[in-house]
Amino acid sequence: MNELDFRWALMVLCLLVLGLSFAALLWVSWRHHRRGQVAQGNFHSSLVIEMAWTIAPCIMVLLLVWPIVRIFWVP
Repeated sequence: MNELDFRWALMVLCLLVLGLSFAALLWVSWRHHRRGQVAQGNFHSSLVIEMAWTIAPCIMVLLLVWPIVRIFWVP
């Protein structure tokens, strides 16, 4: 795989992740809007949710950056 093919593959992967996350966000927002219920719960004090919101993006970034790191740092 040459450099141009790798860049195209990485771009397609990033666009796929963006599209899937945006579609999931729209679906959840639409579903919540259709219920018509106002959430009364406060989840900001939940350690599990706060840790998940922190760890999930870190894992996604590491998975997307790993191929580039491998090219430059692994002999």
